[in-house]
Order: sequence, then structure tokens, then C-alpha cells
Amino acid sequence: MFAPRTVPCRLPDGTTTVTTVRHDRRSRMATIRLTGTSLFTVSVRGRHIDELAEALREGDSLGVPCRHAEHGDWLLGVHPHQWWVNPHAERLPMELYLLLPDDQQVIVVFTPDEADQLVFALLTADLVGADQCR
Repeated sequence: MFAPRTVPCRLPDGTTTVTTVRHDRRSRMATIRLTGTSLFTVSVRGRHIDELAEALREGDSLGVPCRHAEHGDWLLGVHPHQWWVNPHAERLPMELYLLLPDDQQVIVVFTPDEADQLVFALLTADLVGADQCR
């Protein structure tokens, strides 16, 4: 496992929080913890990591296949955030969301710079040498 990377983000009401990404190179898996809460933690494998990164970069909407420890196979949602629109910005903020049973849900919003940090955190494990995995 790689050391976790934290990326700043916000709840829709503007409250600051973090999203944590931890990689397991052997299984090509990223564990993503939204808001630092274990309930909102999922694992994304293989090409789905690349699909998530691409959606964040391109401002696309996507349901990313993932695995939740309690609920099994699930979808992690990603799409442009419409509430904090700056008409002069080149890109919209992006949000990740996880909707679980019993009205348990979380939405986290990333500014364009924070979305870039998240993409870096998602893809960096493939670039790190094996000597840095200890």
C-alpha cells in the first residue's frame, strides 16, 4: 500500500473536508474515502480509476463501478457541480457523490485546482517507483 494522499474539498454548504486516496499497486486498486468517514469509503479497481480521472479532467458525468465494504458492488458518481459557477472560469468545479441505502449520502465538491490534485492522487501510484512503496 502507498501512503494515503489527502485532497482538500468541500461539502455543498462550503464546509471544508478532505478526500483521501490510498493505492494498492499489487491489485491496481485505489481506496477513496470521502469526508474522512469510513462509511463513505469505496474501492475502485483497474481501468475504472482511469475513467474516474478522465471524467474529472474533462468535466464529464459518470457512474464509476466501485466496491463498498458493507454494500458490495456500487457506483461512485462524478459530475460537474452547478452551484458554485463562476462565469469567468475555464472549468466547473466537480463533485463526487455516494448514495447509500437508508438515505446515507455524501457529496464533496472540488474546485478545478482541487480536481487536478485528485486526478494526480488517483494516477500517481502508477508513476511511483517500487523503491518508494515501503
